[in-house]
Amino acid sequence: MAAPDITLVIAGGELTMRASGTMTSVQKELDEARIHSWLPEELSEKVKIVDWSHQPSSHYSMRMAADLVDLLSKQVTGGASAVVVACGADAIEEMAYLADLLWIYPQPLIFAATLTPPDEHGGEPALVLREALTAAAARETWGQGVLICSGGQLFAACDAVEVANYGRCGYDGTFRGAVGNVFGEHVILWQTARRSRVFDTPFTPARNVELLYATLGGGERLLQMLAESEKSIDGLVIAGFGGGNVYPAWMAFIKSLVRDDVPVVAVSRCSRGCVLDGQVFEGSFAKLAEIGVMNGGPLTPVQARIKLAVGIGAGLKGEDLQNYLLNR
Repeated sequence: MAAPDITLVIAGGELTMRASGTMTSVQKELDEARIHSWLPEELSEKVKIVDWSHQPSSHYSMRMAADLVDLLSKQVTGGASAVVVACGADAIEEMAYLADLLWIYPQPLIFAATLTPPDEHGGEPALVLREALTAAAARETWGQGVLICSGGQLFAACDAVEVANYGRCGYDGTFRGAVGNVFGEHVILWQTARRSRVFDTPFTPARNVELLYATLGGGERLLQMLAESEKSIDGLVIAGFGGGNVYPAWMAFIKSLVRDDVPVVAVSRCSRGCVLDGQVFEGSFAKLAEIGVMNGGPLTPVQARIKLAVGIGAGLKGEDLQNYLLNR
């Protein structure tokens, strides 16, 4: 028997939960033999399980997710030909996106998105894990960056968004849709994601990067507290109306943050939006740009927050940080 060369990292989520009536709870022990029984023998022989965490994904922080990426990297440097992560679906698009910004290897890294515990009626972890491990074992996924496997489809982490918290098709791409499919033992890719720059030196993403959504006349007090707090934040992402516009009363507080050298980035709060500067009025992105707010382009709000944290952590400032955000 050949030595296992695909690592399955258990990082919490539904796979580590047990159904009890109408409620689910976190398990204290993981039945590795049961997981192996879900897989075809030839695939099971290739898999080594690393039981790392049983936390729900809502318990993770940016720092903890970065620690997870470090663990995943060590699997590859230790000889793994591919890595699959089983974790909670609630924050998987953010965790996978952070991993994609830090993943320097050609080896596949696949996040398996399960939505129900193994013993719940209709539970699908066995099928999702089988599909994710099949994708990880395929030559087609080499060099494709980080992928999310859900409902038999593969989504590029740099483009994936969670659109539903139930059913088998909970994910979509911001602009591109799925990049491939898993059919039984076959993996087909028909798109290649346009990944961002990846840094090849270790660093820690900035910890205190906040995200504020523009709402109808709302958010002013929250922004004021951020601007006037004695404990300065590392960065701020504003999910603005339309092309990145904000309530006019926000302008003074945003100007104060920029004056204090806090990087502020504007994106659109629209699900498939991008920043536009063709309109000029108080609170428009054109006015935000005049006071030093950076352009987040087509990044989603959660992507912009993570990418800003990575850029700041890597030591980027000013134009270099702006270029990184826009893949220039």
